[in-house]
Amino acid sequence: MKTLVLSDIHDHILNLQKVMDAVKGQIEAVICCGDYCAPFSAGLLSNLNLPTYTCLGNNDEDQIGLLKKGGPNFTWTNLSQEFGEIELSKRKIAFCHYPRLAELLAKSGEYDAVFYGHTHVTRNETIGNTLLLNPGSVCGIVGGKMSQASYAIYNTKMNTAETINL
Repeated sequence: MKTLVLSDIHDHILNLQKVMDAVKGQIEAVICCGDYCAPFSAGLLSNLNLPTYTCLGNNDEDQIGLLKKGGPNFTWTNLSQEFGEIELSKRKIAFCHYPRLAELLAKSGEYDAVFYGHTHVTRNETIGNTLLLNPGSVCGIVGGKMSQASYAIYNTKMNTAETINL
């Protein structure tokens, strides 16, 4: 199973649409590690009509609006939780927004893969037997400056991910 992993959209709908166009018909699920920002970004992503698992980031203020715009395919991590857990094709996956939490989850050895965002910088490595992945940012901004926008495709069969630049 191939899954789109993305983070830090920050309302950059042009890049989000480019990602959606690039992956259409090639993926079966979506995991977003937060920072949609405005609800319309979640609404646009919902047009993929795929199971979408998401957590909130530090810039997701209109949580009720995000929930409404995300639609029926969205599974939201409870607002009182710091990370989400799912199983896809027998792979146990955790996802969150913050890097320190992601590293701790990966080091726990409880997951096949852990995904996170926040830093806007790609990272793709293995800790023990756990894949630790930051897909970078859809918005393409790092440290307040324009940089390379990116996302990742996770392959559950191989437990690997490919980071793709826009």
